[in-house]
Amino acid sequence: MPRYFMELAYDGTPYRGWQRQLEGTSTVQEEVEQALRMRLRRPKVTALGCGRTDTGVHASSYFIHFDAPEPIENTEGFYNSINGLLPPSIAAKRMLLVADDAHARFSAREREYTYLIHRQKDPFLHQRSYLLHVELDVIAMDAACQVMIGTQDFSCFQRTGSDNGTSMCDVRQANWVATDVGYRFTITANRYLRNMVRAIVGTCIRIGKGHWPVEYMAEVLASHDRGMAGKSAPACGLYLSRVEYPFIPQEKA
Repeated sequence: MPRYFMELAYDGTPYRGWQRQLEGTSTVQEEVEQALRMRLRRPKVTALGCGRTDTGVHASSYFIHFDAPEPIENTEGFYNSINGLLPPSIAAKRMLLVADDAHARFSAREREYTYLIHRQKDPFLHQRSYLLHVELDVIAMDAACQVMIGTQDFSCFQRTGSDNGTSMCDVRQANWVATDVGYRFTITANRYLRNMVRAIVGTCIRIGKGHWPVEYMAEVLASHDRGMAGKSAPACGLYLSRVEYPFIPQEKA
């Protein structure tokens, strides 16, 4: 059975995250698998994702893999037909034939998340960015993030009660910039803990408001205590924005 990767983009607002849950709960995985079943005319098709996004979190680049019963000659035509079966909130962007052992989650070398904040009410950004009227010190927030670069224990930003084999993550980039409407945070790492990015953003916001000094970020990391970090930022501003694989060329911006 040939294996295919498909790149998706989705608005996470209507869904309880990516992963299939209890019956009657709407998830992105459930919608994608239903479209694949209809297109392939199979009673069961499993779509395995590159990671688990939480309720309300979006993705501008999300990869899945699935096994087809036979080779698909026209991959562009296939994913276009999948788009006709998916709801407006989910789109297939491209599709590639990969090796039989390629895995959407375990073959990924790097993942990038982006967090968006806007300062003025905008109906076109509602549920797709975090509305925060207050002005933030973006230079201080960016400086605070630099202590996170490298491989270290990020348990201070992990959701309480999470059961991970390890809390070690290799963060390769973490920076804040001002935008025309507010602020944008970008972080790149080999892996993430549950709620990690939103907890980092929430901590940065406290620093940006002047409630904590830049140096406090290092204290949070050293504490390994979730109680030392800031409140998690809302899910609506978070996007999985890039996933890197050794066998998939990176598209030019």
